[in-house]
Amino acid sequence: MVDQKRGMPVTAHNLPRFRAFLKLAFPVALAATLTACAPGIPAEIDLSVIDREEVRTVPGESLEALRFETEHGDTIEAYLRRPSPEAWGGAALPAVVLIAGRETGREAAATIPGPLEGVVLAVEYPDALPETLAPGETLRELPAMRRSAYRMPGILRGAISALEADPDIDGSRIILIGVSFGVPFAAPAARDERLAGVGLHYGGADLAAILRRNLDVEPAWWRGLLSWFGATVFRRLEPGHHVGHISPTPLLIINGIYDYRIPEESVELLVGRAGEPVRFINLPTDHLMPWDDELMRELADSTVSHFSDVFELREEAEPR
Repeated sequence: MVDQKRGMPVTAHNLPRFRAFLKLAFPVALAATLTACAPGIPAEIDLSVIDREEVRTVPGESLEALRFETEHGDTIEAYLRRPSPEAWGGAALPAVVLIAGRETGREAAATIPGPLEGVVLAVEYPDALPETLAPGETLRELPAMRRSAYRMPGILRGAISALEADPDIDGSRIILIGVSFGVPFAAPAARDERLAGVGLHYGGADLAAILRRNLDVEPAWWRGLLSWFGATVFRRLEPGHHVGHISPTPLLIINGIYDYRIPEESVELLVGRAGEPVRFINLPTDHLMPWDDELMRELADSTVSHFSDVFELREEAEPR
C-alpha cells in the first residue's frame, strides 16, 4: 500500500495516521454521495385506513388505534382520541395532528391530560426510524432511514387530509404540532395553507448542533463529525429552512429554559427565522418527557390558550 500524498509505503509508523484519514474521509465522501442523490420531500402522501380498533372508552371521550397504508405501501400506526358526542353537543370539532418525541410516538394522544378541547390524531414513526442511534447500524440502515424520514412531512399532510374528511371535524380548524424529535418533520409539513395554526415545541434549528448535544459518542471531534454528517444527509428536514415559510399561519414556539437536549442557540435560531405572526414561550423547565404529566398539561393549556379562536366552542362549522 502506498501513501499517494507522500509517495511512500504505508508502514507501521504511519498506519495510524492513514487510518485516521480514512475515518475522516469516509463519512465526508458518503455524505457527499447521499446529498447529491437526495430525494425530495413529497407534498402529500395519501393515507388509507386499513384497520381500526377501540383502545378504550372513558366518560367523555374515546381512543382508537388506527392503521394507515400509504401509497408507497408503508404502514403507519396512529392513535385517534376524541371527545364523545355527548361531551361536545354535536358541533364540528377542531383537531390536532400531533407528531411527538421518538420515545412517545402515537402514545402522546393517550397521555395528554384531559379533558380534550378537540380531536387529537397522534402519528407514530415508521420502524425504519430507530429510537436509538448506533453508528454501525445507522450507516447500514441509512438509505431506508432517509427515505422514511423524508416521507414523514408528506404523511403528516396526509393526516391533515384524513381529518378534513371526517364529518365530525371542522376542516378549517386543524392545527399541526411537532414536539421534540417531531419538530424536523412538522416544520416542512407546516408549509400548508390549510392549517389554522402550528406549534413547534421543545425543538430547534441547526440539526448539527442538536445532534452534537445528543449523540453519546467520544471523542468530541468524532461526535462533531458524525453530527455534521447527520445534518448533511437529512438537510432537507432542517427546521431553520422551513420555519420562515409557515407565515402567515400563526406559529407558537415553546421551549424549556433548562432543556438539556436542545441548545439555547438552536432555539434562538428557530425563533429568529420564524415569520409573523409568531409567539415564543420559554418555560422554566427541562426537556419535555412523556411521564411529566404536569408539564404536558401546561403545554396543552398554553397551546389551547394561544389558539383560543381555533378551540372555541361553535354550534356549527364555519364555511372554509
